[in-house]
Amino acid sequence: MHTRPEKDFRVTSLAWEIDIEKRHAEAGFDPIPHDVIVRRYFQFINFLQTHGMTSRIVCSKIEEINENSEWRNSDLTNDGFYFTKQFHGQWLNRSRKDKGEAKETAFLEKWLVDFKTKKQAEPFAAAQPPAGSLNDPD
Repeated sequence: MHTRPEKDFRVTSLAWEIDIEKRHAEAGFDPIPHDVIVRRYFQFINFLQTHGMTSRIVCSKIEEINENSEWRNSDLTNDGFYFTKQFHGQWLNRSRKDKGEAKETAFLEKWLVDFKTKKQAEPFAAAQPPAGSLNDPD
């Protein structure tokens, strides 16, 4: 398994996700409404927060999201980092298939079950950060 980077970095930002959508729309894909992009951005990070996969509250309500919103490696626990690494790309790829908040949460829940099952099969995969890393308790 890929080792978690020790240095902090931006995982994603609303501006990046808006830019990705803009590029797809310019290429001829059906546009995704801005409110859906914002909701999905919040929905993913809020899911991580709700399931204890962040080291801090990045945002507590969707109204806090703005063009400067971002979350970083240091905002995630190890489980949050590995869950994001495994599923965030799939989440972004589902944007054009969005079926509303409840149905999209069901995908996150399914992915969480898959993640936990894999983690149990590989108990050390996401167990400890590298020594001296951002999440090292010392």
